[in-house]
Amino acid sequence: MESLTKARAYGLGEFLEIIGELSQESTKKGLLDRKQKELITLGMALAKDCHRCIEIHSQESLRLGASEAEMLQVRKVALYMQASPPRDSELWQAWYESWLLFSMGKGCVSRYCRALIGLGIALIQQRAYLIEMHVAAALQLGASPEEIFEVMPIALLMDGAPALSQIPQLVQAIEQAQHVQKGILS
Repeated sequence: MESLTKARAYGLGEFLEIIGELSQESTKKGLLDRKQKELITLGMALAKDCHRCIEIHSQESLRLGASEAEMLQVRKVALYMQASPPRDSELWQAWYESWLLFSMGKGCVSRYCRALIGLGIALIQQRAYLIEMHVAAALQLGASPEEIFEVMPIALLMDGAPALSQIPQLVQAIEQAQHVQKGILS
């Protein structure tokens, strides 16, 4: 009881309230539908190797109509993201080409959703170059900045403060990708 009293004094109540709000926000239908959000969350749970989270989000994905094939494809996205080498590595180009073949290939999870799953994982991994890569891909596939930002509450729920630190990186990646797109379209 003494520990709980101390935790409350440190703001545990406010923290739990914020987590509850994030949970509600991440599960609401927004621009992304609930199934897409759940598949994104499952990808992050897999990347974090949180067995309880994987079970919860696998069951919820299935409840929302995800097929076993879609669940397998989310696992493949998580596997690719876990295997991604640093951008300056000798392995980067080979990994990147393999990722493009997978992410742009046909599949039961849309290319657009695969980019957002990859983005969610990149946010919790705090890997700027992967955030940039997935933001650019999502925008090219028709995602709006608002849809891209809907991944952030999920990342915050799954990873807390570390993901919060990635908001400036996400904003910068969106601005940079939009600038490149405008240059290409001009």
